Amino acid sequence: MSFSTVAVLLTILFLNNGVSDAQTDGITIPEPYDTLFDTAVEAYYKGDWMTVILNMERALKNKELIRKIKAQCRLACANQTAFGQHIPGVGLAIPGTGAVEDLGFFQSILRRADCTTSCESAKLGPYTLHKVSAEVDLEFKKRTPYNYLQVAYFKIKKLDRAVSAAHTFFLANPDHMEMKQNLDYYKLMAGVQDSDFKDLEAKPHMAAFLDGKRLYSADHFGRAVPFFEKAVEEFFPAYEECRALCEGSYDYDGYNYMEYKSDLFQSMTDHFMQVLNCKQNCVLEMATIAGKDKPFEDFLPSLLNYLQFSYFNSDNYAKAAECAKTFLLFHPEDEVMKQNLAYYNVIVGEEKAVLITEIEVIKQYYKKSLLEKTLLYFGYEIFGVTFVDPDPWTPADVMPLKLREKQKTDRETAARITEEIGNLMKEIETLVEEKNKDSSDLATIVSEAPQADSRPPALPAAAVLFDNIKVTMTSKMLNGTERVLLDGVTTEDECRELHRLSNAAAKTGDGYRGKPSPHSPSEMFQGVTVLKALKLGQEGLVPLKSARLFFDLSEKVRKVLESSFHLTTPLYFSYSHLVCRSAIEEKQEDREDLSHPVHADNCLLVSELNECFKEPPAYTHRDFSAILYLNEDFEGGDFIFTELDGKTVTATVRPTCGRVVGFGAGKENPHGVKAVTKGQRCAIALWFTLDPRHAEKERIQAQELLTMFSSPVDAEFQSTAGDSGTDTQAPVDDSGAVAQPEGSEMAQAPVDDSRPVAQPEGSEMVQAPKEEVQTTAQVVQQAEKQTDTPDTSVQNDVVPEVKSASDTAKDNTASKTDEKPKPEKSVKAKQAVKTKPKQADKTKPKQTDKSKSKQAEKTKPKQAEKTKSKQAEKTKPKQAEKTKPKQTDKSKPKQAVKKESTSTKKAVKKAPDSKEAQVKTTDFEAHKIEL
Repeated sequence: MSFSTVAVLLTILFLNNGVSDAQTDGITIPEPYDTLFDTAVEAYYKGDWMTVILNMERALKNKELIRKIKAQCRLACANQTAFGQHIPGVGLAIPGTGAVEDLGFFQSILRRADCTTSCESAKLGPYTLHKVSAEVDLEFKKRTPYNYLQVAYFKIKKLDRAVSAAHTFFLANPDHMEMKQNLDYYKLMAGVQDSDFKDLEAKPHMAAFLDGKRLYSADHFGRAVPFFEKAVEEFFPAYEECRALCEGSYDYDGYNYMEYKSDLFQSMTDHFMQVLNCKQNCVLEMATIAGKDKPFEDFLPSLLNYLQFSYFNSDNYAKAAECAKTFLLFHPEDEVMKQNLAYYNVIVGEEKAVLITEIEVIKQYYKKSLLEKTLLYFGYEIFGVTFVDPDPWTPADVMPLKLREKQKTDRETAARITEEIGNLMKEIETLVEEKNKDSSDLATIVSEAPQADSRPPALPAAAVLFDNIKVTMTSKMLNGTERVLLDGVTTEDECRELHRLSNAAAKTGDGYRGKPSPHSPSEMFQGVTVLKALKLGQEGLVPLKSARLFFDLSEKVRKVLESSFHLTTPLYFSYSHLVCRSAIEEKQEDREDLSHPVHADNCLLVSELNECFKEPPAYTHRDFSAILYLNEDFEGGDFIFTELDGKTVTATVRPTCGRVVGFGAGKENPHGVKAVTKGQRCAIALWFTLDPRHAEKERIQAQELLTMFSSPVDAEFQSTAGDSGTDTQAPVDDSGAVAQPEGSEMAQAPVDDSRPVAQPEGSEMVQAPKEEVQTTAQVVQQAEKQTDTPDTSVQNDVVPEVKSASDTAKDNTASKTDEKPKPEKSVKAKQAVKTKPKQADKTKPKQTDKSKSKQAEKTKPKQAEKTKSKQAEKTKPKQAEKTKPKQTDKSKPKQAVKKESTSTKKAVKKAPDSKEAQVKTTDFEAHKIEL
């Protein structure tokens, strides 16, 4: 057994036994997890991977252990010292019935406080031992420890653990492009299994719910039932644990505790209102999915809705009735669910139906939540303690009338202000356009008749000023620093030629292992580098003139940028990419995402903190960036500058042919791209560095290739390439296992091995490009020998029945058949036939069709077939539209149908007449979640 294997086994043993935690009276007190985290980070930068794993794993374990102990102590003490118990000498202590009874009530409070303090002190040590800073707490919320762990496990060749850690981090940080590359890397490695891509932080109830929802969407209702049942079972322990943790110390929320002067009962009220507010919001924590901006709306009623319809399709009508009756606690006016319940009662029989009651634990949850809301609204009205109700099902009469009127007034005021702001923004846009026009005219005059004192200082050796280039907007006009907008950099003919080159040479998903939509699922992405374009031109697959134009224009932008920013040192290319983004027509409805999220090019933008950290894994060597636009015949796709919050837009640039936006790559210029909603947007994206050590290697090879084309050898070489004719295929990118991200105004280079998201390397993976600059002879030899390698097509997730038209837009990706889970698509369920028993003469229940899917139907008994049935359509059924509830929610389940047993004869399904209704669930569309 090797030394490394022994070391790994010892590390795992240490993790399981929790060594080095303090021992007090036989009780192990966990070590503070912030200390363990700091130790692990320090070891990471020393390359001590075993120490990283040992301390980071124990930090995660101790954090969860501390949470569990606190919750258990508070819940246990609540049970032991419950209010309303008989107190010796006092009896039943009911506050307000007398002075003695009041003291008995407070005696219960003191006993509970003593119990909780004693329990936590014995198991956790002093209270201050486990207090952590807000910065450390944020790191754990962002799952940063798993970022370090994936590198450390990779270094010791524990691929299964490395993949799990990477996947866990990526779920909470879906915009982290480097981690996405790492996961694509891992998929190509031998020994990596699909089961390794698991969420180590998954909540049991949410994992069960998502598994059940996937089966439900595939019409496997019977198999979905156990998962939905488990979700309900796991929900309440997690919910009570969350509520127990709310009973912590008072948050002064901006007050200086030394200045807080409330009396006894006011202090008790303030703290109690804060605790109740926290407890109410636990339902949002239970409904939150990692990496999603919003929690699953109306989670518990949605779960009941899925469950009742799954029971119905499994012929378990009693359980379906129980779920329907429980659902009506939250939405008592839901007509569809009332019809469903009536149908279930007929099937099970009236005698048995009266014995079916609501699920008791959910009934108690409803009553307690309703009373808490009443108290919170009272505090809101009387004391001004703000309360934002997290549930959409709260009855209107729970909120005081004054607050309802106030909220109505606030909504009207907000609508009016929004309208006024919109009108004001239109006026501002008009003024900006006029100002831009004046600036453009002035810049034209300056360009035609430059004055010595108006020209920017010339560069020492090679500053080149180009004709017809106008400075349209300066940094001040763009509301920032180190920003410039130039027009006239290219001609219309040059734009068209490069646009044609992009469509002829660009490869779908270039730099992202063939992923056709790496930045937004609503857009297709394609790109090509300078070297690839020249190699294709060398082989006659694209015009060599166009590839050379790509090289020359990017060089022109570099020189113009040097002059515009008055640089005294030269810029070096860090990366160059000709890219296009194309809107997928069928995926533009209700679109809210950006074509590329707001970011900075050389630091990690944390919008929540209004900060950008210039540290690994960011590409800190980048100093300037520029985008040369090639067309304008598309909708959307505007370039935006923002504040550090990533939301406040400070300037907007509309792409047009020959326009260049240049800017510093640091925290002063967060930027992004608005969604391309129609057409194709093409541009040349360029990144520059002042450090020659980080100069783009492909650029140097491209320069040598161009030099070779102009040499005497070129004629013979081109004739050899030309003889091959159209049989010669475009060479495959040989730049290594992890291609450079590109084209998103934030493409980033591969990260070093020493960084937290280092690119995995190893014999199992495609080798990365060599760092040495190749000679001209070597370039020629490679070009002659290079052959194409077909991409391996990645199988899409199987989606039942009707597929979205956007599926046709997906390209093949260069990965193995083990695929990364993709976002599922909403599909319409197949219609099935099920003969209804003759004796069931009551109205059938319906399934609400908020997702506009097919209606689930059963054939009526013969006696009831007097009216003409309507044909169920694959589009929006008229019946469903008429019975559609008011509360539309895209996160609610899709329409599904009950499967016909093999023994049942197929019959033509009938649509209900006015006295019948189809089986429906309430308005919850099947919202598929990406793991």
